[in-house]
Amino acid sequence: MSSDQPVDQQTTAQARPPRSADEIEKDFLDLMMSGIPADIAHDKFERLWDETNALAASTMMTSQALPYIALLKRMHTDFAGRYPRRAG
Repeated sequence: MSSDQPVDQQTTAQARPPRSADEIEKDFLDLMMSGIPADIAHDKFERLWDETNALAASTMMTSQALPYIALLKRMHTDFAGRYPRRAG
C-alpha cells in the first residue's frame, strides 16, 4: 500500500461505516460550542463539511441523502453566522 499509515490503521479506516448525519451534527454542535479560534474552527468545519458533502453526494437521488443535505444547510447558516470570513 502506498499510504504512510500502518496497514492496521488503513484497514480500520476502510472498514469503518459512514457516519450518520446525526453523528456528524453532534461533532458540528461541539465545534460551535467550543469557542476555539476562528482559524482552527474553519479547518475543523471544512473537514466536517467535506465528510457531509461526500456522503450526500454518494447517496444522491435517494432518501438517504436528505438528512445530509439538511445538515449541510444548517451547517452553512450556523457556521457563517458564528465565524464569518474576514475580507482580505
